[in-house]
Amino acid sequence: MRVPNYPGSRGVSINLTPMIDVTFLLIIFFLVSSHLAKQENFLPLELPVAGSGISDFSDRTTLTIQIPSDGSYLVNNASVPLDQMQNLILIKMAENGKNPIRIRIRTDKSAAYAPIAKLLKLCAVTGNSDIVFAVYEEDR
Repeated sequence: MRVPNYPGSRGVSINLTPMIDVTFLLIIFFLVSSHLAKQENFLPLELPVAGSGISDFSDRTTLTIQIPSDGSYLVNNASVPLDQMQNLILIKMAENGKNPIRIRIRTDKSAAYAPIAKLLKLCAVTGNSDIVFAVYEEDR
């Protein structure tokens, strides 16, 4: 195919400005989203060690609740009392179309079981049975 040659034109050119704009927007999006993902796991916890497990790569709506060794509850590194946790879970479910959500529990291995049991009971009351515990993989 032959490109027509019009008098007074310098040839065919491609405008790269929109492609560059989209590239910069994607870079900004990935930087912001990776920063938010790092914030979720910012609290340094000594997670329990598990002999076996399944990697969690689900795209389900997930609420991460962290329980440090003192037994408090943290969501997005903000302390949340247990009586407000139910409202927080219900709000997250409402954002998901009133469907159950996945709850990821990150707990320090030295934390007592009582706060974890209370949280599990609260999850059952709200109708959420998809609960994932964050653990370290055992060295083999």
